[in-house]
Amino acid sequence: MKLSSYYLPTLREEPADAVTAGHRLMSRAGMLRGAGVGVYSLLPYGMEMFERVANRWEFALFEDGLKVSVASLQDRALWEASGRWESYGSDMYKIADRYNRQSALAPESEEAFLNVISGELKSYKQLPLFLYEIEKRFKDVQKPKLALADAREATVIEGYRFDASKDEAERFVEKKLSAAKGLLDDEGVAYKVVETDEAYIFYGIGEGYTDALAWNGDKAYPRELAPIHYDLPKGEDPREAEDIHTPDAQSIQALSEMIGVERARCAKAVDLNVNGEAIFAFIPGDRELNTKKLAAYLGVEESAIDMLDEETIRAIGSAPGFTGPVGLSDRARVIVDRSVTNIDNMVVGANRPDYHKMNVNYGRDFEAEIADDILSVEDGDTTPEGEAYTFGAGYELIRIKKPSTRYAEAMGILFINESGKEEPYVATGISCRIGSLLTAIVEGHHDENGIDFPVGMGVYDVVITIVNAKKEEQVNAAAGLYDELRAEGISVLLDDRAERAGVKFKDRDLIGIPLQVTAGKDISEGLFEYKRRGGDVEKLDFEGIFDALRREGLM
Repeated sequence: MKLSSYYLPTLREEPADAVTAGHRLMSRAGMLRGAGVGVYSLLPYGMEMFERVANRWEFALFEDGLKVSVASLQDRALWEASGRWESYGSDMYKIADRYNRQSALAPESEEAFLNVISGELKSYKQLPLFLYEIEKRFKDVQKPKLALADAREATVIEGYRFDASKDEAERFVEKKLSAAKGLLDDEGVAYKVVETDEAYIFYGIGEGYTDALAWNGDKAYPRELAPIHYDLPKGEDPREAEDIHTPDAQSIQALSEMIGVERARCAKAVDLNVNGEAIFAFIPGDRELNTKKLAAYLGVEESAIDMLDEETIRAIGSAPGFTGPVGLSDRARVIVDRSVTNIDNMVVGANRPDYHKMNVNYGRDFEAEIADDILSVEDGDTTPEGEAYTFGAGYELIRIKKPSTRYAEAMGILFINESGKEEPYVATGISCRIGSLLTAIVEGHHDENGIDFPVGMGVYDVVITIVNAKKEEQVNAAAGLYDELRAEGISVLLDDRAERAGVKFKDRDLIGIPLQVTAGKDISEGLFEYKRRGGDVEKLDFEGIFDALRREGLM
């Protein structure tokens, strides 16, 4: 490719709206530009890199699949059949046509893939079947600011495999997990794999991102769901429980200061309405309730958890701001974090205004439903085994779904098994976010001067720079080398623009081409300047350039 006929609008300054390294680097390298809130256009260099990344991941994870294209505009009926039209949440774009027929701009496509095989794939003899597509996905991200890492419009490679048995599906998942880890390692990407009940999610790790993570060794979690070790207050001999007058002590801090008892020993009550059911959760007073952990424990969406109104609290027989567990479990559902069961002589609400109970102990004074861990996660927290967590931020790269019959069963999409009986398909899914993967590669290979791709990673391995495009001798020598390298199948860029040499040198560093050849004043002696990006310069003749490229494994 000759830059004189290319479109490469590099930037000298970082864009003001870029908060991540990936956004800054790709913008300055002329890869992308914003096209709206959370929407981006890829420019030629960005598109070439995007396609290169997509090709690698298509080959690595989907080579054994069959390529299709399912509709991105999906009828409401599909999502209602799976039960996700209402439950998916506000991230889904819902639209209506002129006749008010409702559809979704697909955030993902398991329903659509199941619909494709419905009535067509009928027998276990036709299984396994692995279908995939490369398509746009759409999410109404609330405050997108991370460029391709959280774009509202994103290109994904998404596929689903349908199996007759869970064992076959699990072997498929293990194979794809291994392949994904191998390619990410080869690409020099910093990542962590988070295992949830439904999927393995690969996150790129970097600064400025919004997905908070916690990890220890090979184990990683969304930060808010990380299991923690809670340091209990010092043990005490149990004392006799008593009511105390605590006017206006409606916060843990006020209560602690009023009676001179450490916050951790003052049990905090959180009065909740969960899908219409009154639930009272109790945790140590120096922590906050983690609603994500509680939702996982209860098996509900976090959005189902709301605060309980004061009228209901009074009707149950308690008092707003003074709720306590003693006697309450006879009237409502009471859940305590396990740590509460091991704290001696707690202070709890007395279920009447302006009163608390001192020296309350679990097992002697009250019992309740025990949740292993519903506590907030704070800096300095450790694993349940006492090992240190590392906290950081990331963005989703890949999602590999665990084997499930959930949506096939909900939608009534069945096949005939070996025994002649109907049963739902076991489905597994893979989704690769190409923009996020490109971001991760760029963030994994850069320095203060721009992108720094290793040989074989980028679109171009070699750039030939003509110092002075008015010098015929330099132009001819560079053009001759360019033609020879292209004939050898080497990916090479020729900077033949009528620009100052400094601009050209800056651009080749910004866009990250690893092997740099310069046709300058030494061309009169038959010599080019050759170097690795950021390395020392060698003066080599035509054959010397070829020898150097052979050492790089390009010939």
